[in-house]
Amino acid sequence: MKIEKLHIEDFRHIKNETIEFGERLTVISGQNGTGKSSVLGWVAQLCDFKAKNKRLNDEFFKEDYSNVFMFCPLNDYNYNYKVKFYYKNENELLDEEKIITTRLQKQTEKSKLRYRTDFDSRGKALDFPVIYLGLKRLIPFATERNVRVKNVNVPDKYINSFSNLSKEILLLIDDKINPEPVRSVNKNTLAMKTELYSHLGNSAGQDNVGQIASSLLSYQKLKDELGNDYEGGILLIDEIDASLYAGSQIKLIDKLYRYAVNLDLQIIFTTHSLEIIQHLEGKLGEETKINHLVIRDGLVNNVINPTYDYIANKIKNQIQKNDEINKKNFICEDKVAQYWVNNLLNGTDIKKMIKVEKGPFADGTIVSMSQTKHSLFKDVGFILDGDVKKKFENKRKPLKTVFLPETSRPETIMYQFLKDLSDNDAFWDDNANFTKQTCFADYPGNNKGTHKRWFEDAHNKKFFGNTYSKLFNRWKKDNKPSVLEFQNELRKMI
Repeated sequence: MKIEKLHIEDFRHIKNETIEFGERLTVISGQNGTGKSSVLGWVAQLCDFKAKNKRLNDEFFKEDYSNVFMFCPLNDYNYNYKVKFYYKNENELLDEEKIITTRLQKQTEKSKLRYRTDFDSRGKALDFPVIYLGLKRLIPFATERNVRVKNVNVPDKYINSFSNLSKEILLLIDDKINPEPVRSVNKNTLAMKTELYSHLGNSAGQDNVGQIASSLLSYQKLKDELGNDYEGGILLIDEIDASLYAGSQIKLIDKLYRYAVNLDLQIIFTTHSLEIIQHLEGKLGEETKINHLVIRDGLVNNVINPTYDYIANKIKNQIQKNDEINKKNFICEDKVAQYWVNNLLNGTDIKKMIKVEKGPFADGTIVSMSQTKHSLFKDVGFILDGDVKKKFENKRKPLKTVFLPETSRPETIMYQFLKDLSDNDAFWDDNANFTKQTCFADYPGNNKGTHKRWFEDAHNKKFFGNTYSKLFNRWKKDNKPSVLEFQNELRKMI
């Protein structure tokens, strides 16, 4: 059997809200007071396993109503609550539903005043195994009274599995851990015992992991006993992350998934752990689902499979922050190269990823910087003018370098581009008499110095645009393959 949905029609501050369950793992997250534990309580009430098979702690695979819900005479006794479960009976491959309602049973000579759960006419609770681990499990044995070690025989195969599983989750190396059956007022569980300590020396984290491990192995025991009649089960864990550091939380989740697959379990747990949410974000689907409960206008709303950022902002009660990108630094020869690089990257995702610093540096200096192992340049990239390509035609180019388009300096490329441009091109401004003739009137030569002076001429710069943007944009229009090649090379390096 697999439960698919829980529709809470009316329960305290939850009205007409649906919880979706993953086939393996289900996360119930949210701030305090959003009804997370109540979801586990209703699932526990859905099941009433009739078989007499027992768990490793000598208890049955079911949960008493009084251990899950505490109803208030002032606020609850005047209400009849109602929920509906949707589930799939795997033997018949049918989608079925079951309605649970509560009602107050008044005190009589034969019974005391108490709340009851009633099921619809389709029958009583489902004959299916369930284990519920509530918050009582987190009370340390050292603070309890009437603690006693029970005489329960745990088979060797489960002792070894208990030891290995506990050590893997807690990331322990040396200790040999044995299960110690212990009972107190609040708990009936397998504690951890080593050569150095017994149940009284268990931390809250060890106690938590011990009870989760014994529950998983109890299902392994049930599967071993029932053989082909075994149909899986449900494990409910309230505040799964309590008392565990982040590394153990992640390891625990991975182990839970493995056991859920091997033992055909649905494991449903509540948590406030952002580490767990982030770990599962990329794994969401039919097998794993997150239900995040939020309160709006006094009522609980469920957000199914939200992003990690959404949950983090809700849990931390903070406004969404702008994404902070650690930009990669690049060095180019001079101001002109800096302007051109930024223009070539306009409208791309790359522009947000890099920061371009300008020289003046000779190309040989930049090549030397790219080849040094000095720590100053460890995470720096370099952008060289196109004319440097010729120096590396027959040898490997410097590491962490990208060449600007073409095989000349930017000033020379633009000089030749405009020289070849039609007199009728829209780039020219005939009304202002900015024509090819006036643009090149004082610079007829064809050498590097002439091109640089032409490029920086005050009369021309007025028409080239701020940071030469109009000129660069016109060049890009006719040279799209070169632009894409530069962008791809830079993206590849990043």
